[in-house]
Amino acid sequence: MNLLKSFLVAAFLSGAATAQSTATQAPSTELPRGATVWVNTGTEIILLPALGLSVSVPVGSVDVRGSVGTMFLPFAADGVGGPASVPVFASVDALFNFPQGPVNLYAGPGVGTVSGQALLLNATAGVRGEFRQGRLGWFSEAKLRGYVMDGSSVVLPGLHLGVTYRF
Repeated sequence: MNLLKSFLVAAFLSGAATAQSTATQAPSTELPRGATVWVNTGTEIILLPALGLSVSVPVGSVDVRGSVGTMFLPFAADGVGGPASVPVFASVDALFNFPQGPVNLYAGPGVGTVSGQALLLNATAGVRGEFRQGRLGWFSEAKLRGYVMDGSSVVLPGLHLGVTYRF
C-alpha cells in the first residue's frame, strides 16, 4: 500500500512538472530560415549607385549567399577618360546569423570578382526582418569591399537597402 501511494505521488508530481515546463515555453520570435531571394539598391565605392540580386540558402547555421550586381561608373573603368561604364560584379558570402527577437543580425566574409578583372574580398554586416511575419522582408547592410587588381588594392565601403522573399 505504501508503494502504491509513493507511485501515485510521483506520477502526480511528474505530471505537474511537465505541465509547468510546457506552460512556461514562449513561442519562438526567431525569423524562419529558408532559401531567400534578395533584391537591393544602394551604393558601391562610397557613393556610386548600384543594383544587386542575390540568392541565399541555409547551410547549417550559416546562410551562403551568391550575388550579382552592377554599379554605374561615371568615368571609364581604366581611369583614362571616355564613356561611363557599368561593371558587373559577382560574389559569394558566408553570413552568420544572430537572431534578436523579430530581426536577424548577420555578418560574414565573402569573395568575388568585378568583370573577371579584379578580386573582391568582402566583409558584410546587416539587419533583416519580415513584414507581418510573412515571406516578404526587408534588409539593410553595410559592406567593406577590398578591390585587388594589378598588384594594388583599396578597401571601399558600400550600403545596400532592399527587400527579400523567403521560400
